[in-house]
Amino acid sequence: MPEIKSPKKRRIGLIGIAVGFLALAAAFLSPWIQGAIDPPPKPIEETAGNFAGRLAAAAKAKIKGEDYVPITLEEPKPSRFLMPTVIGFGMLAAGLGIVSLLKSEPRGLGAGAIALGISAVVAQWGILIAGVIIFLLIVFRVLDFLGIENG
Repeated sequence: MPEIKSPKKRRIGLIGIAVGFLALAAAFLSPWIQGAIDPPPKPIEETAGNFAGRLAAAAKAKIKGEDYVPITLEEPKPSRFLMPTVIGFGMLAAGLGIVSLLKSEPRGLGAGAIALGISAVVAQWGILIAGVIIFLLIVFRVLDFLGIENG
């Protein structure tokens, strides 16, 4: 009697591909996602008024010889979880790809899940590093304009 071959299971690899694709899409769209989920910024007039009030309170405390305890009313932004979530899903996709390869699923699915997961992590870190580099370039340019040595 001929032996019936069962089709290779592809479940873990396909889940890894799906998670990796979503993580990669979220990594590239994270600046827009962040803008959509965070509350709108306060108007500059309100921010300046709050700063002036805190500055006046600090000056009064200094004149009276008291310690000024700053009041922080800033609520943490919902987007603070975005980067760790994208990195976590990227690593999950890579892990599912590895499990897929260990379970002898088709190599293309496992390798694809690993590639998508690692790409999502690299893209997310790349965006962060690019932001830091741009910030440092602006700071050094301002220091150079002001004539301050940054040696």
